[in-house]
Amino acid sequence: MLLQGILYEIVSREEGSATVRLLPESPIYKAHFPGYPITPGVTLVQMALDLMDRSLKGAKDIKFLVPVLPSVGSLRYIWTFKDPSTAEVLLSLPDETLCAKMTLSV
Repeated sequence: MLLQGILYEIVSREEGSATVRLLPESPIYKAHFPGYPITPGVTLVQMALDLMDRSLKGAKDIKFLVPVLPSVGSLRYIWTFKDPSTAEVLLSLPDETLCAKMTLSV
């Protein structure tokens, strides 16, 4: 499921990292905590998969550390592959606050 154009736009993308801009007008935000929308954790995982051009086979460790509000504007994803089928992903806010980390089997 590609969320690009629905939940986010890519601002920049390099090998192993990307910056995305959240789209606060997304219908996802209208349905998820109306009046005080946050970005659903499952969509943060899916965005990582979209950016890495991978499919999820499993997740070992996912931690959401702070809520991601659409008003933050942008998010920075950084991923490294421990091996060809395991990606470690860090997600940070514009002020560099770590908001999520995950180990994904892809």
